[in-house]
Amino acid sequence: MVLRRALPLVVPALLVAAAPARPKLVVVISIDQCSAELIQTYGPELTGGLHRLLTGGVQFTEAYQDHGITETGPGHSVLLSGRFPAHTGIVENQWLDRATGKLTYCVADEAARPLDGDRVHAASNARFLGDSLGDWLQAQVPGSRAFSISGKDRAAILMAGRHPSGVFWFTGPAGFGSSTAYMAQLPDWLARFDQDLSTRFATRSWLWTKAPGTPEGRVAQWTYGQTLVRNGALPRLIQGAGMPLDRTFTSRFAKSPFLDEVTEEGAEALIEGERLGGGPATDLLTVSFSATDYVGHNYGNLGTEMRDQIHRLDATLGRFLAFLTRRDPGVWVVLSADHGGMDVVEALKDEGFPARRVEQAPFVAGLNAAMKARFNVAADLFTAPPEPTEFYLEEGVAKAANLDRGAVLREAQTWLQARPEVAAAYTAKQLEAVDPAATGSPRDSRVDVLMRRSFLAGRSGDLLVAFKPFTLFGEPPREYAAGHGSPWAYDRRVPLVFWGPWKGGERPEPVRTVDLAPTLAHELGIQPGTVDGKALDLGSLK
Repeated sequence: MVLRRALPLVVPALLVAAAPARPKLVVVISIDQCSAELIQTYGPELTGGLHRLLTGGVQFTEAYQDHGITETGPGHSVLLSGRFPAHTGIVENQWLDRATGKLTYCVADEAARPLDGDRVHAASNARFLGDSLGDWLQAQVPGSRAFSISGKDRAAILMAGRHPSGVFWFTGPAGFGSSTAYMAQLPDWLARFDQDLSTRFATRSWLWTKAPGTPEGRVAQWTYGQTLVRNGALPRLIQGAGMPLDRTFTSRFAKSPFLDEVTEEGAEALIEGERLGGGPATDLLTVSFSATDYVGHNYGNLGTEMRDQIHRLDATLGRFLAFLTRRDPGVWVVLSADHGGMDVVEALKDEGFPARRVEQAPFVAGLNAAMKARFNVAADLFTAPPEPTEFYLEEGVAKAANLDRGAVLREAQTWLQARPEVAAAYTAKQLEAVDPAATGSPRDSRVDVLMRRSFLAGRSGDLLVAFKPFTLFGEPPREYAAGHGSPWAYDRRVPLVFWGPWKGGERPEPVRTVDLAPTLAHELGIQPGTVDGKALDLGSLK
């Protein structure tokens, strides 16, 4: 059993006096894999929606996801709940189910059915623990509604909370879908939108936008075995005449700016179809743009692809903000991200960083070989997910050999800590003794505290590993060229912007993404649930 220790909600008296009038619509935007470094690198070039938010909003330039396993599922579960993954239950994108011995996807739900006809599984918030902003709003403000839409199911679902009014995600050529966990059938407005969208997938190429005065990004190539991977290779064919609309299309489409464009169009259709912001109370819409994550994984964050992706996203957000403010000049918009990311390993090496690639299978096999020799057993003692941040002890093997569980874990920990790729390794028992509510600047959070905030007994492994900075598992094209997931600043530092009735400006004090939800709750005049964050002072009103 995990001891739940949450940081107290702090609401200074000056905040109470400065609370603005409640708006008709609040929109919370997450840009998947948008590090603060991306904003710093490309922000000065932008003129659209991102530029408008950054220059007109209250921008916290030192905002951090303050947990250790920085993946999409955990990051999105934090943003609107105000709680660490240890308390939302979403410790990773997938973890090992100890009862079945199989990997469990964080939003998979065998009890639900897909509502799009294009997916082999359905999804829901069944594994999400607790509640979030949409739940607090609907419970305390009669008539309020909460909707969510994203390019990814886990992003939409985990920002939506426990009892959303509707949740939708991109499924491929069929457009946006949902599951029976949320509704019996797709609404008519979405069926019409999907039908129209499906007619526009026939031919498409990703071209460099060549924004005036904007240089192209890095162009480089690397060889992995017999495979040549090229970065900075625009234009890229997304779909040609006669090519099937299959899973390969979905993959190409997802790692292009077009995924964000259709997500924005879907968000507009949702707002119009559900008449968000037009009722007697405050409505909430969460939108997660996913393309930056796919582009970053496949091409890195300093190539032509990422530069063009950010420029196109800037334009997409410009259209979205224009749409929102035409409907309601008083709309509030909040911008953040689920995590950051690092560049391509080979590019980092060229720039002098101690970057490295590690193959998952040999790494895990090395640990098991060492433990077999040490304890004289024939079977593997440990299992790990595809990225071995966590290791699960094979209890049956240990018991059959009459091994002392603690001794096996200590030996494995010693082996892991001696590896050149590993910064630290912790047993579950050690992490359970760490206080997740430890205070201090999130810029300097201790690694053991960060890993504790990503640990939940029963879901997390028996050993948790923090790898050294700029370590990535796998090689393209089978795995990604670049990635994220570490406790280091390049993965944790993200944008945090509140755009609305407050006077804009940069705020340099370190804050955390768990502060987002309680801050919005305070500004909306509602009480949050139990949270790990605190309400931030957004300053004076315009």
